[in-house]
Amino acid sequence: MNCPPGTAVRRGAAAIVYVAVLGSCAATATAPGQARNVILMIGDGMDEQQITLARDYVHGAEGGFAMEQMPRRVSVKVQTVMEAPPHGTDFIADSANTATSIATGELTSQGRLATSAGDDRELPTIVEQAWAGGLRTGIVTTARVTDATPAAFVAHVSSRECEGPRSTAPAAGVSGCPADLQSAGGRGSIAEQLAASKLDLLFGGGAQYFAEPAPGAGTVAGIAQRNGFRVLHDARQMTELQPGARALGLFARGNLAREWSGENARVAETIALDAQGKPRFPQPFGCVPNIADQPPVTLEAMTRQALRLLETDNPRGFLLVVEGASIDKAAHDRDPCGEIGELQAFDRAVKTAREFVAANPDTLLIVTADHAQAGQVVGAPALYREYGEWSGRAEYNPGFYAVLRTPRGELLGVSYATNAAGTQEELHTGGNVPAYIEGPGSARVPILIAQRELYTLMHAHLGLPMADSAATP
Repeated sequence: MNCPPGTAVRRGAAAIVYVAVLGSCAATATAPGQARNVILMIGDGMDEQQITLARDYVHGAEGGFAMEQMPRRVSVKVQTVMEAPPHGTDFIADSANTATSIATGELTSQGRLATSAGDDRELPTIVEQAWAGGLRTGIVTTARVTDATPAAFVAHVSSRECEGPRSTAPAAGVSGCPADLQSAGGRGSIAEQLAASKLDLLFGGGAQYFAEPAPGAGTVAGIAQRNGFRVLHDARQMTELQPGARALGLFARGNLAREWSGENARVAETIALDAQGKPRFPQPFGCVPNIADQPPVTLEAMTRQALRLLETDNPRGFLLVVEGASIDKAAHDRDPCGEIGELQAFDRAVKTAREFVAANPDTLLIVTADHAQAGQVVGAPALYREYGEWSGRAEYNPGFYAVLRTPRGELLGVSYATNAAGTQEELHTGGNVPAYIEGPGSARVPILIAQRELYTLMHAHLGLPMADSAATP
């Protein structure tokens, strides 16, 4: 293939994207003086079931989200390998290994961030390659900025648990990441690597990890400040930022609060049987704004500000990664209203991104998920009762069950049934996830792709140089 300067053919399985998706490298080459942008938006745990649940509640069966109006939709195979050789298939993924696939085009094992399974090699990320290509870069999330999905685009650690210096150092009950310690010649914790990075913008939560002590800088936040970051703590400071400023926005100690909750904080529950052996179905409830604990800044606002700051006076282009993190976290907690509210909030950010693409047609927008989650739309109590009358047996959902009353008065059954222990969280599932794509080359993306091919699609659009090893921050 004849590729222009600034592009290269990806070795291995992901090379198929250049042929099957884009036709040739020339289709995505960056013309002199022409800015190329990529906006990658990840709804954590946002598979088809979670989208359907939120759509049914918010818009009704005939409605739809902004992401569903995008011109190209494909199905994405989520792939994971085992840590131990020969690195066989693990059919369930986590956010660390899937974000690594998207960020690097390589498969790895659960828990790893931009490092390889088994031999712990550092895998160069598209954000690092964007730095080498002279692009501006930003990451926005509703989670801790040190959480697996945002961290995988910058940090290289053997375990996602090593978010700050304290959790990186082995201690009683904490395995840590001893090889990643700076004292052992490593890059340090996730927070330390983010603070020392070349990112232009990093917005989210996780202030607790930047308050931890760091050698020679007082705290991890001190490392960021020495590296040229302005550390922000509220939405006003974010809106006052001027283009060209580098900013670390830490808007919560941990994750940002969820926008919605169930009435009276209700979540899914198990179904008990009465004295006659008939199921006692839970009473329906609706979703309400989480007034007691609203997030200090919305994903939509962070996305809008990031686009403004990255785009202004920027002739080369940018890469922006946006994560709606708590779709997944609410599903783990069997909290359907939390899921619905976070997916709706994520879609508002997608709408903002689509508006930007409409005004900047050289922008490639990819909206996808990292892995599938446990929530399922199932029958309302009337359906189970009907089956019970027909079978003569007690018919009911065996997992955790909620009956939502939609704004239109419909009843919507929701089930979580991947873990029977009430004290444990729900687990990920092994389904494909969607990718909605808009912008140059989107019409040529095959209907079924591997998740790691999203990396190659972004890389080709931006015309980035390849790297054989991870860049030094």
